[in-house]
Amino acid sequence: MVESLFEHLQHNWPYRDGVLDGCDLSGATLADGVVMKTSFRGGSFAGATIRGMTFLECDFSGCSFDGAHIERSTFMSCPAGQSTWREAQVQATTFMACAMAGANLGAARLTQTTLMRCDLTQAVLAEAAFETSALMECGLDAIDLTKASLRNTAIIKADLRRAGLDGLLCDTVLLTECDLTGRDLRSLALARANLSKARLDGANLSGVDLSGAMLMEASLTRADLSRCHAPGALFIKADLRAANLSGAMLSNAVFQEAVLAAANLDAAQLDMAVFTGADARAVSFRRARLDYALFHHAALDSADFSGARFLRTDLHCASTEGAIFMGVSGRTLDTIMARAVGELYDPVTVKPFSARR
Repeated sequence: MVESLFEHLQHNWPYRDGVLDGCDLSGATLADGVVMKTSFRGGSFAGATIRGMTFLECDFSGCSFDGAHIERSTFMSCPAGQSTWREAQVQATTFMACAMAGANLGAARLTQTTLMRCDLTQAVLAEAAFETSALMECGLDAIDLTKASLRNTAIIKADLRRAGLDGLLCDTVLLTECDLTGRDLRSLALARANLSKARLDGANLSGVDLSGAMLMEASLTRADLSRCHAPGALFIKADLRAANLSGAMLSNAVFQEAVLAAANLDAAQLDMAVFTGADARAVSFRRARLDYALFHHAALDSADFSGARFLRTDLHCASTEGAIFMGVSGRTLDTIMARAVGELYDPVTVKPFSARR
């Protein structure tokens, strides 16, 4: 049967409906062919070279791809539960809707590779290296990413609440819409990470490097971001209710239209931070540094600015009913009435004077 497979590949004929369970293809070369609905259960592809192949609905359950070199190939709807891919080199390859629960990809290297809608429940990716790759809408429950490396890699819509993340190295990662609720993420460096729409409620990010990170529309209620280093981070429309950002370095951070009600920003460095349209009611800004910060149209009712430092801090059209300003230093810029009146008009519907002639 294996001979028939190679004969088909040699003549560029599609091979289908084969039963090659337990076959030994260690060190073999499979190139530029199509294999459909064939069972390789328990077989070995260890050290094999797989190049330009398409596998459709093939069963690789329990197979070994340890040390294999796989490039420009596609695995579509292929069961591969309990398979091993240790130290495999995978490049420019796509895995689509593959059931790979319990698979072991320890120390594998995946470059320009996409796994989409695959089941990787309890899979082991310890010490694996992902570069310019993506795991999109995959089942990652209890996945092991211990000491793995993610560089320019995207993980989208994944539940990572039980994932092993100790020693995970992140460099410009995309973790959009991922669920990290309640996780202790203090061992991670998330500079330049994209965590838009991620769920980080109750997560511990104390002291984490979030420089330039994007957390737009992320949920961070009751999260601990104390002493985090997040200059230039984007918290646009994020939910930070009751979050702890005390002592955080947040220069140039953007909280536009974010919800920060009852958050703690005591002693935070917020120079040139933007809070335009933010809900910052009952927020504690005690001893915060607010040089050139913008609070245009922000809700600051009952906020506590005791001991805060102001320097041309712009409170244009901000509401400050019940706010506390005891012991503050510096000065603020208050509402400019002419500008406030002008902002009442929608330039889309109000014709400029010159257009009325």
